[in-house]
Amino acid sequence: MKSLWLDAVRLVLVLWALSPGSAAGGECDQSPPPPKLNLSVTYDLPTFTADSPVQNMVALNGVVYAGAVNRIYALSPELLAPLAEYRTGPTLSVPPCGWGPGGGAASNVSVDNHNLALVVETIYDKGLFSCGSADRGVCRRHVLDDGTQPKTVAEEVYCFSDGRGRGQPAADDPNRVVGPSGAQVLNVESNVIHFFVGNSEIPGAGAAEAGGDAEAPPPHTMSVRKMKTSQDGFTFFSTRSYMDLIPALRGSYLLRYVYSFHSGPFTYFLTVQRAGAGRASPGRGGGAYHTRVVRTCSSDLQIRRYVEMPLQCISTDKRRRRRRRSNDGGGGGGDDGVKVFNVLQAAHVAKAASGALRGVEEGEDVLFAAFARSERGSPEPTPRSAVCAFPLKYINELFRRYMQSCNTVEPYHFTGSHRKSCYNVVSLSLTLSLSLSLSLSLSHTLLLLLLLTPFSGLPKLDDCLPSVCCIKEIDSLCQFYMTK
Repeated sequence: MKSLWLDAVRLVLVLWALSPGSAAGGECDQSPPPPKLNLSVTYDLPTFTADSPVQNMVALNGVVYAGAVNRIYALSPELLAPLAEYRTGPTLSVPPCGWGPGGGAASNVSVDNHNLALVVETIYDKGLFSCGSADRGVCRRHVLDDGTQPKTVAEEVYCFSDGRGRGQPAADDPNRVVGPSGAQVLNVESNVIHFFVGNSEIPGAGAAEAGGDAEAPPPHTMSVRKMKTSQDGFTFFSTRSYMDLIPALRGSYLLRYVYSFHSGPFTYFLTVQRAGAGRASPGRGGGAYHTRVVRTCSSDLQIRRYVEMPLQCISTDKRRRRRRRSNDGGGGGGDDGVKVFNVLQAAHVAKAASGALRGVEEGEDVLFAAFARSERGSPEPTPRSAVCAFPLKYINELFRRYMQSCNTVEPYHFTGSHRKSCYNVVSLSLTLSLSLSLSLSLSHTLLLLLLLTPFSGLPKLDDCLPSVCCIKEIDSLCQFYMTK
């Protein structure tokens, strides 16, 4: 907490290209002077110290639930003391969930149970799902209030599985939710409970080391499942309810799901993964790995409307920017004063306060994301970091524009193909001109088009047309950001 505030001492605010009032010609507006921070102020923040690393946190009805190694803690809102706790491991003292004896955590080797996901539910009962690394992908359900009386996190707990796959694990078992390399699980509730799940793929990460079974097939990479009305497990709607990393990339392609959230009609995931075929971009801060924002439609029980797009945090040195303006554009790469922070470390979505961001109304969703520059050719972060703020309406506008321009291809890591995918075909001259120009993938051309085309001039298309596609690389955009 302290280091985050210290890193933000020298704040630089840059307007994103889509915000009103941006300068034409691909340049950001001048940054306002950095705010004056009083570093002598002492903040007395409530704290709680767990016996093991805390890996996930959620809140329900004023209680904070923290998922840690071998523990689930229920904490008071002040975080001063635990109200209750539930032990999830080690496995020799706590029977794991999942299929029967055979290997992994079911053996005589004691394995710690890392908390991979912590998810709140409110439709049937007010409860909590905790998914651990030693439970072979199966989650535990903690009933916190069944309508008769409140319960502690340890009172009514059971493995959320209908018993399928107890003899032999299978990738298509819907009760196997999370993988041992990490996961993002998002509950989108309407009249039923939908779990949208992204399972990370980390080369060299052994399943047995994480508490799983080395011989078990990994659960699906990207999936959506619904809770059965019998409340004893999950079910897939069809074979189109999931996608998997292609076999050729298994074990060699890094795909880390870092954050997930729900806003409006969409569900979003943020990933760190290898860019293209692993070709680094010279001078761009370790361009072999980058961050992507994934969007699907929350109402889907099948993955029919999936699109992803690169997302970066960009810093431009003001002196170099002024010099570049005087020299009609200047050069590129790392010598033009542009710093790209390419790998996401953490993120959070919050409502904008009044006047907090230019062009953003009070109450609109804003994605705050902490990025780092990675080591060249590696996803490992360097000490150089930045925090960017992305208004979601601008992210959605970019999705719309790229899909309208047909500047999309199939996501190779899921399909094994780079074929062009064009689903939004609109017979408008504006769209056709965008298609011709955007295919150049040049930052100045792209920025100029975005600046000259007002939001009101775009046709209103259905954002949820059936499609599975990946937007081509975005070179550089101006954004709101805070940086060292």
